[in-house]
Amino acid sequence: MDTLKVIVSGGKDHYGAWAKDIQGIYGTGNNLDEVKDNIKEAIALFLEYNEDAPAVLKENPKIELIFDITGLVKHYSQFITLPAMENLTGVNQKQLWQYANGYKSPRKETAERIEKGLKQFAQQLECEKIAV
Repeated sequence: MDTLKVIVSGGKDHYGAWAKDIQGIYGTGNNLDEVKDNIKEAIALFLEYNEDAPAVLKENPKIELIFDITGLVKHYSQFITLPAMENLTGVNQKQLWQYANGYKSPRKETAERIEKGLKQFAQQLECEKIAV
């Protein structure tokens, strides 16, 4: 089974998404399940109107969601508060809120700080042992 890579971006009211390597495949959703469903609908429409569609679309591809930084912050702000994200990344809450809601996009250096901070946090969680 081939994989279709889909970029997910954050916005004020929903997520936006598009196929990384195929023009014409777009979707939205209030959550990631809705995004995937909407992308599947977009694939079906694409196949209906494009005889020369890429092979990956014809084989019921696995959909791999890849966050841009706005999508990443929007998604994880459901689980990690903005003050906690500020503590993890060094980026202030107001900026994080603007990124999560699609009002602004961070500079490359800021995006890297956010990604690095969240990945370090994930690694810390992975290393923690819980006694039961």
